[in-house]
Amino acid sequence: MNEMWTVVRFTLQNKLRSKAFRVMTIILAVIMCVAINAPQLASKLSSHEPAKIGVFGQAGGMAQTLSDYFGKEEKPEAQIVVLDDTGNEVSNEEAAKQLIADKKIKGYLQFVGMSAKVGVAEGSEGAFPKVVYKSLNSADFGLRATLKNALQAVKLELAVQSLGLSSTQLKALNEPVNFDSMQISAVGKTEGGRSESEMEAAYVLVYALLLLLYIGVIGFGNMVATEITAEKSTRVMEVLIASVAPLKQMFGKIIGICLIGLLQIAIFVAVAAANLLVPQNRDWLGHFHISMSEIPFELLVYFIIFYIAGYFLYATIFAAIGSLVSRTEDVGQAIMPVTFLIVAGFMIAMYGLKQPNAPLVAIMAFVPFFTPLIMFLRIGLGDPAVWEIWLSIAILVAAIIGMGWLSAKIYRTGVLMYGKRPSWKELRRAMRAYKV
Repeated sequence: MNEMWTVVRFTLQNKLRSKAFRVMTIILAVIMCVAINAPQLASKLSSHEPAKIGVFGQAGGMAQTLSDYFGKEEKPEAQIVVLDDTGNEVSNEEAAKQLIADKKIKGYLQFVGMSAKVGVAEGSEGAFPKVVYKSLNSADFGLRATLKNALQAVKLELAVQSLGLSSTQLKALNEPVNFDSMQISAVGKTEGGRSESEMEAAYVLVYALLLLLYIGVIGFGNMVATEITAEKSTRVMEVLIASVAPLKQMFGKIIGICLIGLLQIAIFVAVAAANLLVPQNRDWLGHFHISMSEIPFELLVYFIIFYIAGYFLYATIFAAIGSLVSRTEDVGQAIMPVTFLIVAGFMIAMYGLKQPNAPLVAIMAFVPFFTPLIMFLRIGLGDPAVWEIWLSIAILVAAIIGMGWLSAKIYRTGVLMYGKRPSWKELRRAMRAYKV
């Protein structure tokens, strides 16, 4: 046991002294700070000037009606500019194109078949005219949605006015519905549940932790394989095998890199929490009804459980693969099938973000290679029974023990085999000669 902890301590010290590891941790922490504060930085750097939208005089009083609509907003996204009507559609279009080219307007609205009466199409009984927005930017989806909402509001207001309703009645019509949602449990407690803000906080947390879980398992598992292959390729492995039993060496390295991963994740979590507690970021989260105080503590506990379990399951596989490779250049190709397995689990988890209780997600949560990602997702957003959670953990632990036993046999055999990668027949023959 002392020998294994010696390997753990050596792995920790080796990584912590590595300049590349320290620099990468700092770079990732800085990127995280920038990403969290990006909305605030973008709002400070943006000009907040409304987009100028042209409307020809032939549209009757529609220009003024739209202008009044945007004038009521605190920070209007559009400003209506009345354009001179030449009486000719072709001339109007040429004049509008020139204004767009001169950057005096961003685009213009064309009302097809507009009569002199505000908001009424010619030859119809109170029908709203067809509106075409023309601009150079085909990807300005936000502005187009803003204009569409404004026209819808104007249409409603004109319809209400035609019915002779008062301003109080119009305000009552525009008052949003008082709507809330709550997640309940199909089993167990019949009272209580998650409020909408708690669900939104859980969704953001689950999404962030899924990424962290995915990157952590694949990144540090890859590190296990690379470290073992590097020691084998430099013949350091022969010295280590002579002084430390292969089994203790393998698990010592796995545990050491696991502790490094947990340390790095703790740093990232601390950086993220410090940035999210800044007043402007707390206000920004408040717009999405997300409160840091509503993050469920048990979800963080389950994250640690599934991170460690997922890491050990994949790290044992990566260790076995790393022991079979003689050159670090071949590690990426050798671990590719396992990487695809993790990616598949992540893709299923992304699908489960919208449907955490879907049959596919529920079934895949019990497959050990997918359990760390998918069962964690179901705990955060779904409604799994307690027995389902602990059954998946029990299956995952059994898989870790089984893969650990198999990987230890492969590791003990593989670290002393050089040259081309051994075939499964050669590996089985060599494994029979050893007992772990």
